[in-house]
Amino acid sequence: MKLPQVAVKRPVFTAMLFVAILLFGLVSLVKLPLDIMPEMELPTLTVITVYPGASADEVEEQVSKKLEKILSGTEHLKEITSQSKENVSFVQLQFEWGTDITSAANNARDLIELVKNKLPRDAHNPIIFKVNSSLMPVLVYGVTANESYNGLYKIVDDEVASKLRKVPGVGSVITIGAPEREIKVDIDPVKLHAYNLSLNQIATILKAQNISIPGGNIKVGDNDYSVRIPGDISDVEELKDLALISFNGKVIRLSDVADIRDEYKEKDDVGRTTNGKGVTLMVQKQSGENTLAVVEKVRAKIKEIEPNIPADVQISEVMKSDELITESINNLSESLWYALFFVVLVVMAFLRNWKQSVIVFITIPFSLIVAFIVMFASGWTINIFSLMSLVVASGMVVDNAIVVLENITQHIEKGAKPKQAAIFGSSEMGMAISASTLTTIVVFLPMIFMGGIVGIMFKQLAILTSVTLLASLFTALTLTPMASSQLLKGMKKGEERKHGKLYEWSERNFQRLEDAYKKALAWVVHHKTVTVIVALVVLAFSLWVGKGLGTDYIPEFDAGDVVAVIETEVGTSTTKTDSVAQVVMQIFKEEIPEMIPNSLASVSGQTEEGLLSSVGFSEGKNIATVMCHLTKPNERESSAKKIADRIRPRIAAIPEVENFRLLGGSILSAAVTGNKKPIEVEISGNNFSSLNAVAEAITARMRESNYFSDVINNVDKGKLEVQIKVDKQKASAMALNSAMIGLQVRQSIYGTEAGEFKEGGDEYDITLRYSPKFRNDINQIRNIQLKNLLNQTIPLYAVADVEMGTSPLQINRKGQQRVVKVMAELNDVSLGEAQKETKRIIAGLDIPSDVTVEIAGQTSDQGESFGDLYLILALGVLLVYMVMASQFESFRDPFIIMFAVPVTFIGVIWAFKVTGLTLSITTFVGVIMLMGIVVNNGIVLVDYTNLLRKRGYKLYDAIAEAGRSRLRPVLMTTFTTLLGMVPMATSTGMGREAYSPLGITMIGGLLVSTLITLLLVPTIYAIFHDHERKHESDTNKSVLFN
Repeated sequence: MKLPQVAVKRPVFTAMLFVAILLFGLVSLVKLPLDIMPEMELPTLTVITVYPGASADEVEEQVSKKLEKILSGTEHLKEITSQSKENVSFVQLQFEWGTDITSAANNARDLIELVKNKLPRDAHNPIIFKVNSSLMPVLVYGVTANESYNGLYKIVDDEVASKLRKVPGVGSVITIGAPEREIKVDIDPVKLHAYNLSLNQIATILKAQNISIPGGNIKVGDNDYSVRIPGDISDVEELKDLALISFNGKVIRLSDVADIRDEYKEKDDVGRTTNGKGVTLMVQKQSGENTLAVVEKVRAKIKEIEPNIPADVQISEVMKSDELITESINNLSESLWYALFFVVLVVMAFLRNWKQSVIVFITIPFSLIVAFIVMFASGWTINIFSLMSLVVASGMVVDNAIVVLENITQHIEKGAKPKQAAIFGSSEMGMAISASTLTTIVVFLPMIFMGGIVGIMFKQLAILTSVTLLASLFTALTLTPMASSQLLKGMKKGEERKHGKLYEWSERNFQRLEDAYKKALAWVVHHKTVTVIVALVVLAFSLWVGKGLGTDYIPEFDAGDVVAVIETEVGTSTTKTDSVAQVVMQIFKEEIPEMIPNSLASVSGQTEEGLLSSVGFSEGKNIATVMCHLTKPNERESSAKKIADRIRPRIAAIPEVENFRLLGGSILSAAVTGNKKPIEVEISGNNFSSLNAVAEAITARMRESNYFSDVINNVDKGKLEVQIKVDKQKASAMALNSAMIGLQVRQSIYGTEAGEFKEGGDEYDITLRYSPKFRNDINQIRNIQLKNLLNQTIPLYAVADVEMGTSPLQINRKGQQRVVKVMAELNDVSLGEAQKETKRIIAGLDIPSDVTVEIAGQTSDQGESFGDLYLILALGVLLVYMVMASQFESFRDPFIIMFAVPVTFIGVIWAFKVTGLTLSITTFVGVIMLMGIVVNNGIVLVDYTNLLRKRGYKLYDAIAEAGRSRLRPVLMTTFTTLLGMVPMATSTGMGREAYSPLGITMIGGLLVSTLITLLLVPTIYAIFHDHERKHESDTNKSVLFN
């Protein structure tokens, strides 16, 4: 190998090269943004279409179905689902992993353009959202006021939201619950009829009289003047005095037929904090922006805003995302420093020489710093997964340097000069440590190319761990020999054995350990059958124990969020739902002393634009979300989940609450899981009564089981509505049609915008409709006066029947057919156990043949992810074998070493059993990583055994001597890796749920695997090579057996 030679002969060049790497790394580190997780863009698009005043049935028929039909032709589409609610349609497109989501969005946008003219005239333009982690709000504020409440919308919109939207990095600011000013023109239909007027006529007159028109330009001499006809109405009195027509010689003004009031819109969303009713502000960041930087800038802007708003307006921070990020990053950074400290201790304990220890230590920063350069070049963030890679690698980056240094030292002890020893010693080990490093990182290759949530979450970990280990290999072949040639100059042959009493004491103990291991090897190679049988029995028993272990999907963070989503009876008004939310807020105050003051807030009802749904919140007039934030996990005795369970009985006892769900942990989970519940049962078919019956039966059984909590379904019991059934024949006979009737009824009840009222640079809607006493009375609705094609007035009752009926509140569709869902959270059981219980419940029901029942939700995603991970595991093991086969130029020896792989599961299973862990994506990745690590000890033993055999050692003697002489480096590399994981595994800080299971998995697997491998691999080697003993002669060297 030429690398060591160049590094040793040009020490200044080598030193400058690594100083440059260090500088680039430090600059990258300073510039890297911080976040909790890698930027996640799921292969999902959500199309939101607002259709004001429409029922769920109308939204389904006139919007959702039309969009589903056209969008089903989108390329790479995996699944299409929709939700049709009052006023709004949600169509969700889920694509295959790996789909270019930007291209898919453009394709969907083009398809929507083709059908836009077929959507209702009053429907807003469909809006396409990409589903990614930046949709979750980084900050949530509650804004309340007393005297200024009526003007709160203008204050919030002009002084707060508009300024926050200009903050660099802010994507959008959503306002919920704000009272919005509106000029109401409530028409008296009796007077309207008396003057032979219609709503449409008045709307046309209002728009025509409330307009400014540019008249062009004129030149008068040397001057140029513009001509303008100002006609904007900016005074309510002027609006009242607006002339409509002349009737019997009298001018009929707007005030003669209408009551004009400057008031606020009737809204269906209410925001509330501990300070009272107000506005909820949700701040979203732009995709790819530094979350912490955005949060800091927003807070600074709020401080700048507060002195300029009325004194009674209070802005309270309700929820924040930066605490989870900073605490998690700080905890992992602390784990990294502790890991490095333990690595230093292990190296010092084994080497017991400060010069040699320094040579090993200086490889650590140069290996780790390369990861930051790669992160910066790739546009990544410092997050828990990138830091996990550094913690994992911290215990392994010294392995190559230790092996190289040990070989260099042996050459010096045999009389070589330091420079020669540095070149020869490192060159000799170049291929061995390259192969060893390659077996460790090769298991990551399949993970790098995997899609799905596994690829998103662990791609960075795989790449950065691989890069760090490759950097450690480069450092071991350049910096280590160069440093050895300089720092070991004074070392002479045999000098390394001259030490003090501490060294001599420790050396005696090491030698005793080596001798004991040598004797153990002597026993196992003479009792091969017994050894193998014992190993197989232990493995089989452990696998049997492992069958009882639970499985989960993605560990949930305890970020201190407690959220209650409550549902009142269908048809309940937003005002009533808000009053129930206040009761729940009082329960939060009384039962959660761990709550941070002023963090309590609620949002009730639904936004007209579906904004709450776009950020993962539930919405509906009968739905309220109550949320608060807790102190840090290490400052309270109970987890957020247990605190949520604490308030469950009191919420369940509220008479008005029909269903509710409680979340204790982090609202970030919704972004990771796509807002899916752990268990979702989808019931589909064409017979709606059968669907509902099956859903109710499953719901009842699941509520009886102690596996589940917050079991709800979306069986639509329907809400009462006024149905106007047009008699088409009568309508046609009277020069009317359904469209004309529907439009005029909608104008009468829902209203129509008749221009804008302008004041002080602001614009407010002028809404024209029947006055409340006419539009809120069924009998009066029957008397709505319709204008036909002949401009004649026809009463509604003459062409239609007005009666009471029921209508669904929400209609769910999947694969272009209706579907009903049963959803549940879990008690203290794993996702795998809950899935088995769900299957048992479904199997016990008599399901009609025309009804299909499927288990979905997180458990379905878990199955897909685990399938990917099993494939990665299999490919990783195969690649490890291929690398070893290439190294040994043998099929047999790698096969021997591969016996270290299955025994790894013994340690993993018992680590799970002792700590109560379940097999999740995180722990599964830990198992995959172990496959590349556990074989390294076997490589060292087999490689050196082969070397001794070539030198003439007898088989058993070679096995014993290889074990004795390689025990120290095996233990050193094992302990550096193990102790490097301990801080991560034992962390108690925020965010530990993501990385602690990985550390525990690797510690358990590596510890047991090392202990068993040290005996099992030599035994298997003896079995496969036993036939060679008959060719041994007395001239073969014997160190243990005759």
